[in-house]
Amino acid sequence: MQTVNFDPAGGPIVVRVECVPNRNGSYKVLLWEAGKNQVVKEYAGNFINADDDAFTLDPPDSAHDGRLVEALVVVAIPSGVGPSDVTLSVLQKGLVLGGDTAIVAPGSPAQMVDLYVKLVKR
Repeated sequence: MQTVNFDPAGGPIVVRVECVPNRNGSYKVLLWEAGKNQVVKEYAGNFINADDDAFTLDPPDSAHDGRLVEALVVVAIPSGVGPSDVTLSVLQKGLVLGGDTAIVAPGSPAQMVDLYVKLVKR
């Protein structure tokens, strides 16, 4: 699991899910409470529509110290094309602070990827 250090006074924290090159798929992003089996917030989306796949975490930023961000992504990669990179990124002030990435191979009707990052304040 990757650790992402954020500035508690640095502006909104944004989490983004991407699939490059873009393929049919959907995802859920879960924000887990620090040290607990409790989901604080859940976000959902897909790569089929034009909606943005980025979500701003609720303030205050300091509340996110120690929380886990998990992205459960299901992507279909057809045969005869190359793989896709599925990425969970954490941003602040438009800059990528870190994240987690997996490569999804072609030829699967649907493959699930589970990405995690731990948020830690600087």
